[in-house]
Amino acid sequence: MSAIPTTTKLGPDQARLHDLMRRLAESVSTEAPILSVYADVRPDAQGERPGERSELTVVRRRLDTLEGGLDDHTPSHASFVADRERIETLVTGDELDDANGVAIFACDRIGLWEAIGSPLEFETQVSAGPTADLFQLARLLDESVSAVVAVVDTNTCRLFVTRRGTLIERPGPDEGPEEHRRRDVGGWSQARYQRHIDMQDQRFAKEAAAAIERLVEREKAAHVILAGHERAMAVLEPELSEPVRALVEHVARVDMRTPEGEVRDEMLPILSALRIADGTDAADRAVAGRLAGDLGVTGVDDTMAALEAGQVDELIIDETASLDETLRAELVRQASLTDARVEIVRDHDGLRRFEGVGATLRYRI
Repeated sequence: MSAIPTTTKLGPDQARLHDLMRRLAESVSTEAPILSVYADVRPDAQGERPGERSELTVVRRRLDTLEGGLDDHTPSHASFVADRERIETLVTGDELDDANGVAIFACDRIGLWEAIGSPLEFETQVSAGPTADLFQLARLLDESVSAVVAVVDTNTCRLFVTRRGTLIERPGPDEGPEEHRRRDVGGWSQARYQRHIDMQDQRFAKEAAAAIERLVEREKAAHVILAGHERAMAVLEPELSEPVRALVEHVARVDMRTPEGEVRDEMLPILSALRIADGTDAADRAVAGRLAGDLGVTGVDDTMAALEAGQVDELIIDETASLDETLRAELVRQASLTDARVEIVRDHDGLRRFEGVGATLRYRI
């Protein structure tokens, strides 16, 4: 029996979440159940006890039911009791004060304990089995579209990155406005003064472009959103490299003095639309590939066979389709074992004709 390294710190970034899913997918327990607990831990806004997290009552009741199905004085029961005690200590403590959702995976018998806090709520769910149910983690990762947002003017570049469905501000280049302020000096020196201002704008644009590109590389961003002053963006865009320019999906006007929360409120719908478009495109490619006999499969059996063969590049699941939860969890686990991406879509007519499951392939056997 080998122990699995534990992680108790809440709030992993996107790369850590991907690595966690791979590690959890590799975890198998035959002597005691692996508990997969997802909970909406937002405090109730109404009721007699506004601070009570009512969804935790649902978790406790489900744990009661699962424990009742285990024989006393067995390794399985002992493992479950130890896990339950740890889970209840976490969810009743203060570590979740900044989280709206929590996911916990536990099996004392094999040394497994992982707890992940999220600013997005989970659907409350508790399950037990030989493997972890990773579907909601996959949905969280899918919703955490990797993007860099840059709000720019001629002397300031505010940078934001996506973190688990929200935006976090990061330091960007900033300098005083004096060298960039345009004014009428009159006479023969006006043209020279104008050239000086243009040179200062271009110099700062190069610095801003370099900062954006460093952040895109570090975050492995799939999208770049530029916002801010039109003149500044006109100078900035030519300074971006071709690979980064190809990621620019949307240009919006945002005032440089806009508070961080308002920038977040304006950008999140844009990011959500980009995520939905990415998922729809993946589902379209899977269906088209299957119909053309090319790099796509649909349906549970063919998709599972491709996953087990390591062929899958993207697994696409329509969460509105009627699909057994255990089967869905196994599809996601198989995808995580081979580092295949998981896209979650809703109401995709083409995919729903094939059990709501499909995949794009890395290669065809």
